[in-house]
Amino acid sequence: MPLLENQLARRDKDALELRPEPLRLRWEFNDLVAEDGHELRAVFSGSVRAVPDRTERRMLQEVLLDGRSAVSGDDVVAHFSSALRASAARVAQLHSAADWLGNDAAKGELIDALKTSARAVAFACGVEVLPPFQAELQSPTFERQRVRAMQQALAEKEAAGQVEHFQRAAELLKQFQGIRGSAPEISPGRVLQQMNPADQGAMLQSLLMAAANEQAAQKLWAVAGPYLIRVDARDGDGRIAPKPELFPLPPTLGPLRSVQAADVDGRRVLLAGARSGFLLVHPDAPAEARAYHDQGVNSPNGFNRVVWWPKRRQFLATHSEGGLVAWDIDSPDAPAKVVRLDALGAGPVQPTIPSGTGSIRSTGQPGPRNLQFLDDSTLIFSVGNRLHFWDGASASALAPDSDAEIVAIVPDDRQVFAVHEDGMISAIERASKQKLSAQRRAGRVQSAGTLPWLGSARLLIAGDQGPVQCIGLDDPLVTQYASPYRGLRVITGSADLVAGVSPDRQRLVLWNSWDGRQAAAELYVVALTRHRIADVAFG
Repeated sequence: MPLLENQLARRDKDALELRPEPLRLRWEFNDLVAEDGHELRAVFSGSVRAVPDRTERRMLQEVLLDGRSAVSGDDVVAHFSSALRASAARVAQLHSAADWLGNDAAKGELIDALKTSARAVAFACGVEVLPPFQAELQSPTFERQRVRAMQQALAEKEAAGQVEHFQRAAELLKQFQGIRGSAPEISPGRVLQQMNPADQGAMLQSLLMAAANEQAAQKLWAVAGPYLIRVDARDGDGRIAPKPELFPLPPTLGPLRSVQAADVDGRRVLLAGARSGFLLVHPDAPAEARAYHDQGVNSPNGFNRVVWWPKRRQFLATHSEGGLVAWDIDSPDAPAKVVRLDALGAGPVQPTIPSGTGSIRSTGQPGPRNLQFLDDSTLIFSVGNRLHFWDGASASALAPDSDAEIVAIVPDDRQVFAVHEDGMISAIERASKQKLSAQRRAGRVQSAGTLPWLGSARLLIAGDQGPVQCIGLDDPLVTQYASPYRGLRVITGSADLVAGVSPDRQRLVLWNSWDGRQAAAELYVVALTRHRIADVAFG
């Protein structure tokens, strides 16, 4: 009986039948990482032939036919895959994605490395590898970035041809500034409402672009596993072209769960929440991070937010199972105050289906999250669907406006806004601590954040369906940030950028703050860290 089409050799009673002609095979390697962090996919093709020499036949029987009656091409591919993948992963990091896709010499390096690895394996199993050898390379992330760059260039060219529209926008900006100058107590949103409705959209875009040009760009930071990641979002020409740099932080506190920027004694720092405490990180010296410990937390989760409280000279952090924890600045070895869940005085809370916020959330009973300052003496946080105030000694709660969990607390200059999963937004006045309003402005919400705007803020709402919505708190305008993703797990903004984390927490998605028609770039973080993104923040 002849060999099947895909068989290399077969044992027939006491005889061993070998395919006389070479068998063509291919190996596919996904999730390789190029030198510049882009995802690389490679397909390597070559031929194999069983060597008819007696010694080689014995080796084939002992290695490839062990426990089998026949050896197929798939068996050979599987036997070679580990060694070839290791070789491909090593060589992939030698060149950028652009070189791999456009440089035949680089492709030749890959083929030579894979040939060498394949021949080493073949030598020990009674087969030989034969030409022709071929390699096909793709980089989905690089191709998407190149398409976006082309689209952005076209958009910029189109914008450059619209000088009259920008002249009109400049006139509108002067009108806006004149109104606000005569009544500084009026919020930017209410000033916008006083303008001609037909001009409001152009005015908003002009203001966002002007703010981006006038304010210095902020660094974008992310945490994934043990890594703090700094992302330089723009290139020398001002285009969005994210360039990541990884800083492994000390592993003593476990995986990182959140990151926020803060000013501590006049110095800009990062506060990175971890499993059993947090790390105080100076951006110019990440390796010298200072660890603040809480050994009383026994949980796979971590501190979901950390803030610096200047008035009390303390750091305060929230943990979904560990409660509220405070550390004195000079005493990192143990907390100065711990308020566990049963001592918060919150009463029963309604569990809701978790959907992700600025840090990874548990699926158990809701605990403290979304910590923010109400004023210099009072902090506000959420537990499930309730808002709580904390003055350093005791907590008090507000009656909830919805049964749905609060996914974010967003501060404005005069108010803070609690965003519930069902789209309900509650406004609380800072000065009086009183609730001002509650209105449903969106569908089901996965995450929410803030876009700074002329000293106030606009809400960024990422829902289960449709683009990210950017909502005015004092005006009726709703703009959008479109992307292929729905249900972003984190969304946040700065004067010039909006950043989001994809639903699988593997990619960072970026937009220009003034142009949400399409994402300008995305960064495949998991390819660099092998860990999902837990949180992102500007600072």
